[in-house]
Amino acid sequence: MEIFRSQGKIDRAPSPETCIQWEMKMGLYKLSRPKATADDWIWLFDHFVSKGGYKCLAVMGVRMSTVLDRGDLTLCCEDLEPLGIVPMKKSNGELMEAELESILAANHGIPPLAIIKDQGSDVRCGGRSFSEAHPGVIDIDDVPHRIARLYEHQLSADESWRNFTTICASFKKESQLTGFAVLAPSNQRSKARYHNIDVLVDWATNQLLLFEELSSAMKAKLKWLKGYQTELEYWKQLVDIGRIGRDFVRTEGLWLDCYEVLEARLLAANMDERAERFACDLIDVFEETGQKVPSGKKIIGSTESIESLFGKYKGVVARGPQPMGRLILSMASRVGERPTELLVQCALEEIKERDVSQWLQQAFNPSGPKPSKTFNGRNMESSPLVA
Repeated sequence: MEIFRSQGKIDRAPSPETCIQWEMKMGLYKLSRPKATADDWIWLFDHFVSKGGYKCLAVMGVRMSTVLDRGDLTLCCEDLEPLGIVPMKKSNGELMEAELESILAANHGIPPLAIIKDQGSDVRCGGRSFSEAHPGVIDIDDVPHRIARLYEHQLSADESWRNFTTICASFKKESQLTGFAVLAPSNQRSKARYHNIDVLVDWATNQLLLFEELSSAMKAKLKWLKGYQTELEYWKQLVDIGRIGRDFVRTEGLWLDCYEVLEARLLAANMDERAERFACDLIDVFEETGQKVPSGKKIIGSTESIESLFGKYKGVVARGPQPMGRLILSMASRVGERPTELLVQCALEEIKERDVSQWLQQAFNPSGPKPSKTFNGRNMESSPLVA
């Protein structure tokens, strides 16, 4: 809109539907345009589940040479290039592998340097089969997910932790509609419980630190926390260890001997005997994962940027229809380079509304007729933004 306004092409705010059509065209253009021919692509993929009968597979690509040049491997949505947005009514390892093969064929047939995914059974099995079919592709499980699994292993049999989370959930319900709502912890999502233990532990730790400054009524409401003070010190150590691991893989990635660097950093952390066992398990994860990376190579080890993209998508559909539909193309429009005059021109000249309709029909009805590989008679190979 800013680009059009600066060119004097619009003198009023366009309708919401017009804005949606612009975004769909931008998303399809970024998704359809040829990608750079290179052997240093990293594929990151995961499923997004929404209401209705579909889940959506999102496959994003990152050039390792691009992120290595800047030193910090922390990814943002601008680093991603959309490779596949695939609604799926059914998902298993075989179907996942087939989708990855389709994406490979559409991108010069050059296998990626590595694939990074979470540990969902369909995603894991499909990724493993794909890497076995293409020797040399490094198959990596998302490290933050593995850290969450370590938390689960460490805490699932901890009676104190189970009691603590139960009381926190009850306290949340009891206080959220009262004058004590300001004291309530964040919601505990069952699916992401071990990804977000830091939120709960930080909340409890901060409440204890500020306990003496609270009013007598608030102290009465939170006095049960005092009984967990010792355990909270231990849980805080686990949180700090996990954060060191997540920050490490986020900013520095994975390489053959990366566990040695991580081990040196963990030595400076405060931990008791139980936390030391957790730290050793974390080091083992980095050693095992790093051994998959060839000597002299460094790769990304996290799909957190995909999770960020899913968060953006939830924001887009928050006030619209909840079942999965055409707005999935916003997951392609909102990654990659920010809009420029040239990008907007290419997208809106190459992609028409009928192209978006054809793509959506094929995406949600794959057994139907295949859409043309060209748009408006133009082969996308001619795009000035191919690289």
